[in-house]
Amino acid sequence: MSIPTRMCVSLLLSTLETTIVSTALVSITNALDGFSRRDWIVTSYLLTYTGFLTIYAKFSDIFGRKVLFLLGIGIFVVFSILCGVSQSILTLIVLRAFQGLGASGIYSMVMVITPQVVPRTEVAKYMAIMSSVFALSSILGPVLGGIITAHPESWQWVFYLNGPVGAIAFLLIVIFLPSTPTDTAMFGLFYGKVPRRIGRRVDVAGALLLLAASLFLVFVFEEAGSRYAWASAIIIAMLVLACICWILFPAWEYYLQHKQAVQEPIFPVRLLNNRVMVGMMLYGFFTGFPFMAVIVNLTQRFQDVNGVSSLHAGIYLLPMLLCSPLASGASSFIVSKLKVAPFYLIAGAAVLQLVGVCLVGTLASTPLILQRQQFAYEVILGLSFGTGLSMLLVLAALTVAEKDMGVAMGALTQIRVLGGTLGLAICSTVFSNYTSSRLINVVDAATLQQISDSATYINSLAPAEQAAVRTVYAQGYALQMHVMAGFSGLVVLCSALIWQRNPRFTLSST
Repeated sequence: MSIPTRMCVSLLLSTLETTIVSTALVSITNALDGFSRRDWIVTSYLLTYTGFLTIYAKFSDIFGRKVLFLLGIGIFVVFSILCGVSQSILTLIVLRAFQGLGASGIYSMVMVITPQVVPRTEVAKYMAIMSSVFALSSILGPVLGGIITAHPESWQWVFYLNGPVGAIAFLLIVIFLPSTPTDTAMFGLFYGKVPRRIGRRVDVAGALLLLAASLFLVFVFEEAGSRYAWASAIIIAMLVLACICWILFPAWEYYLQHKQAVQEPIFPVRLLNNRVMVGMMLYGFFTGFPFMAVIVNLTQRFQDVNGVSSLHAGIYLLPMLLCSPLASGASSFIVSKLKVAPFYLIAGAAVLQLVGVCLVGTLASTPLILQRQQFAYEVILGLSFGTGLSMLLVLAALTVAEKDMGVAMGALTQIRVLGGTLGLAICSTVFSNYTSSRLINVVDAATLQQISDSATYINSLAPAEQAAVRTVYAQGYALQMHVMAGFSGLVVLCSALIWQRNPRFTLSST
């Protein structure tokens, strides 16, 4: 069994957490009386998950891959258990942020290490395997989340499950992943023997600017229009700070790149001189919006609109989630064996994504029954996401120089997850604004508050009120997809930047 295959346990651990929680979200927030803050349970996790991907990738150059890998697993497991013992929604949100910090290290290290430990001719195959693991987590997550929360009082096992699996993943890395000289030096930390020069290489300012830029931006899109008005002082201040940080970050990285100093930039801006790299980052960023919105919100739609259980909600998502790894594997075969340029698959996936998201946005008319055509729409989305995201990683490995591979993989993953986090925040604002303005005409204020605290309260309403509320919810979820269709259109446009006159089929060595 190869090293990447053993790392799949760790990868599954971190990627499973987003999808398993998405299905269990209603049960968790009902138990903690925090349905109105449900999106922050996902967003807080994705925020740190997003913010640290590039940082982990760069820090692994300085402190060692194995050290950072084990650190990520350790943080993830500890805070998973603490999430399970949470007694309030606010505590859970904070602990989820630390859990995301650990998951970021796991995902980043898998993406960084894989291209460096497999033969160059096998990169496409192993990247497809990594993408398939991500897709597998998307399959298992909703189903496991539904099974666990079939009994509402057992929601804690959504988090406790990470304990024993995390221990296995930790041991596999300790035993089978070789240590580099840098890892050995860092393990000397326990004996006070770490060279001081290692610390001087850390770009602290760049890391803080990147984190702040992501944090402020996500906060604005998550809270504006729901908790705070767009014109409120706090939203304007956060938006201004986000813009400042996004301007200062590349400026600082550019300065470090051209300064002869020990300190190394978190993200070498020279990568942006490559048109294909810029295209891949924009493609990944805008794909992230509908990708996370569909996975998280479609399961909630099944529960809130169709009135099904969390278990059935996970099962109903299977058409999309099963097609994704199949598409990933098929696209890898097409590229590696048939020598078809990844661009054509990426462009085709972008078009399929736009079609699928638009079709899902038409599901508002009959909210109380499941429409069979939505499963066909899920198949289209599964094919698009599985093909596009896996080929993006393959193309990155074929395009970027080996010395920049780790940071490039981290940056591509980070920009995609950042897009997904922003997509969830935008969808939350769109849904909240739409439903709150219309439900006030359907139910009284007290009932509206009850629904806001717990979506299961809908089941206790009179049949006429229940149907009216579910109709408004269906329209709100459809409106989310209409907005996401706009971002899918941008994905199609960005795919044009990835075109290469002479596409590569072997890794770059420059």
